[in-house]
Amino acid sequence: MIDLNEDRLKFFFPALAIGLLTAAFVITKTGRDALFFQGAGILQLPVATMIIAAASLPLAIIFVKAMKIWGARPARIGILLFAATVIGVAAPFLRPGDSPLLFAIFMFVPSIFGILFASLWLLASDIFETTPKNSAAHIFSRIGASSLAGGMLGGFAAKGLAMMIEARWMLFIGAILIVAVMGLVLMMHRRYPTNIRAKSASEETNRHYLAPLSNVYARTLLLIAMAGALAGMLIDVQFYIVATEAKMDEQGNANFFANFYILLNLSSLLLQLFLAPKIQDKIGLGGGLMVLPFALLGSATFATAAATAFSRSVLKITEGGLRSSIHRSIWEQAFIRIESSDRSFVKLAIDGVAARMAEGAGAMAMFFWVRAVAPDGMPEGPLDTAWMSWLTLLTVIVWLAITHKLRSQLRKEKAAVEQREMDCERFPEQCPCTTELGKGIP
Repeated sequence: MIDLNEDRLKFFFPALAIGLLTAAFVITKTGRDALFFQGAGILQLPVATMIIAAASLPLAIIFVKAMKIWGARPARIGILLFAATVIGVAAPFLRPGDSPLLFAIFMFVPSIFGILFASLWLLASDIFETTPKNSAAHIFSRIGASSLAGGMLGGFAAKGLAMMIEARWMLFIGAILIVAVMGLVLMMHRRYPTNIRAKSASEETNRHYLAPLSNVYARTLLLIAMAGALAGMLIDVQFYIVATEAKMDEQGNANFFANFYILLNLSSLLLQLFLAPKIQDKIGLGGGLMVLPFALLGSATFATAAATAFSRSVLKITEGGLRSSIHRSIWEQAFIRIESSDRSFVKLAIDGVAARMAEGAGAMAMFFWVRAVAPDGMPEGPLDTAWMSWLTLLTVIVWLAITHKLRSQLRKEKAAVEQREMDCERFPEQCPCTTELGKGIP
């Protein structure tokens, strides 16, 4: 007999943990951005992005090594505790302007939260490993909605906090929320044993380090992540330029980013609740992954034709809204198709390393652009970002083409499975499953 209360709790804990982590991220990021994007902070963004990209590989390797030595679950607790400690200790000493500590924290926040989100979604994949695919799709969609609700509540909290406290204390509150997430994760670890089967020593023999990325499916996901990350980074930079050119003070910046995150997460939540399940039911995983680049094709074309503050804001809301809703829940499900023992490595390699490397390549181009347009600091007039708009459009086209290739690949696999099932029905004696089951029957 199915215990409905237990099923609800099985969904509730990961949904609450990811939602709370999203709230912590939004509050922390609002405080960080309010401090950093004053004066010439935008001109430091290319260097910061390149350093984040360079640091992503060693961070991912350290986390993978920790998982191999201590196991995935202890490593998850360790990374949560590390993140809360660093952000919480640094927060009281942060000041706006050209500060080495603020520059370091600006880079640390997205790097560490990227690993935290990957780790929590992997925990959800572990918990629902044995759940049928259709049920798992709806569960992941609802967990995605919980994440967006957490982001929206985090935006409202940041907006209220901006009127009462300095931006640096938002980071301290974010650190406290990470500790609360750690408590929920410990509870889930105790309540739900792992479903991941570790590889035996014989299976690991002669197996090179990058073996999990050797299949075509994993490599296609890697290319999709790189194209999506580069497009997202270019869109983010154009949006941050809009915020910088508004020339607001610390409280104005905090209000601006808080309002943006509220609008972004509210629109994402509505999309997630009312459109995401229907989209995946109708067009499947491959088609669902095409929704974001297809929508960005129109928005990027608009931003290229009319490079205004409004067009760049529309582009950012389109990208952020769809990425956080429809794309996120479907993207996380794409990793369920990968063997459970390889999933952690593949996800960290794709989301934690490859995506950051693509952003680093884009940041290098921006670095030379900054040196050309602002060699002596922030220029007096508005920055010309027309080249970014064209590069964004080109990247989105490449992204769409790679995702279409993945969809075709999934369709061929589905057709092959259906053909095998038909052959088994017509010629049961040639079906491997039937043959195996028939052994030992007199």
